[in-house]
Amino acid sequence: MSLARLLHPLAPSVFFEGAWERKPLVLPGPSERWSGLFSSRDLGRLLAYQPPRAIEGMMLVKEGRHWDENWLKPDGSPRLEQVQAGWREGYTIIINKVGQFWEPVGRFCAAVEEELHHPVGGNLYMTPSGAQGFKAHFDIMDAFVLQVEGSKVWQVRGPQLRLPLPDEHAATSPESLPPVILEHELKSGEVLYIPRGFVHEARTARTHSVHLTLGLQAVTWSDLFTAALTAARQDERFRKGLPLRFLEGSAMMEQTFRELLAELPRYLELGPALTQLAERLVVQKPPPPAEDLLEGSVEVEASAVLARRPGVVLRVMEGPGYAGLQYSGGKFMGPAKIGPALRHVARNSVLPVRSLPGLSEKEQLVLAGRLVRSGVLAVREAS
Repeated sequence: MSLARLLHPLAPSVFFEGAWERKPLVLPGPSERWSGLFSSRDLGRLLAYQPPRAIEGMMLVKEGRHWDENWLKPDGSPRLEQVQAGWREGYTIIINKVGQFWEPVGRFCAAVEEELHHPVGGNLYMTPSGAQGFKAHFDIMDAFVLQVEGSKVWQVRGPQLRLPLPDEHAATSPESLPPVILEHELKSGEVLYIPRGFVHEARTARTHSVHLTLGLQAVTWSDLFTAALTAARQDERFRKGLPLRFLEGSAMMEQTFRELLAELPRYLELGPALTQLAERLVVQKPPPPAEDLLEGSVEVEASAVLARRPGVVLRVMEGPGYAGLQYSGGKFMGPAKIGPALRHVARNSVLPVRSLPGLSEKEQLVLAGRLVRSGVLAVREAS
């Protein structure tokens, strides 16, 4: 389980009950713990063959300043000799959303997101010895810093803003920094968790540093209620324009506001709200690519054992006369009788076709085939 690997030696339940959104934390681990995700030797290959091609995809930064040399080619990809020069001058190499360019990181982020349901992305930071990329600042997402190579000295302060939302990023004033609550030299294999809003900075000492930051963009209760309110759009009364000079308010406007407010509770239901969130977070997000894109279609037999494709997030929908599945990259609907089988699929990562409950053998094969063709499941073995 990728989440257990990330949080080891803490059990995920212990971490989320005691630390998440509350306090920074260092998680120890063997030095080779993250070596399979990336290494400094991989940088040249990534930049030569799979480079980011937009300025926001890669940065060279030193103490918060961007390098002012022209280090990009006309197509937006980096000039390798300029990247080397920036490194020698103490600039940190940053590749944002590195999982889009480097498969091991992309698959690891997708696997963690599958378990959390909160969006997870990865940024790469490579800092030469005796250097600092950014000064003290806070982030609008929870950060898991995975130390891949070398070490980096981190200083974490209290929150400048409690649980900031994505549109609440702000500069940090050096004159009013919160007190330091954690200082630690993060070594290879360790993980540092920093809740969003907590001010932090880091610098290298005698050795260079390579670390991956997994950013968890929390889906909040505010997001859930916003999603629930979208159901009210179906009511024509909520679609009408506000009256002229509405900013002044009026007795008539107050009366209408109260009438519509009284109607809102019947739209605020958890199921439809989660469906709306899943449309944005799951259905519209491309699934992790298949390991063999050109693999031919597989005939699903009654004796087959199926396995969930790693990184695919699932959500079962059920209502009067129907059941359906929202999954990474798509959705489908069917009769209500497939609901128990879909719930079984959502709860299990490995399942025999014959284990799909409430269906005849023919119906099991039809549903299993659809799940395989949709990319939700793959045939693991046959007995």
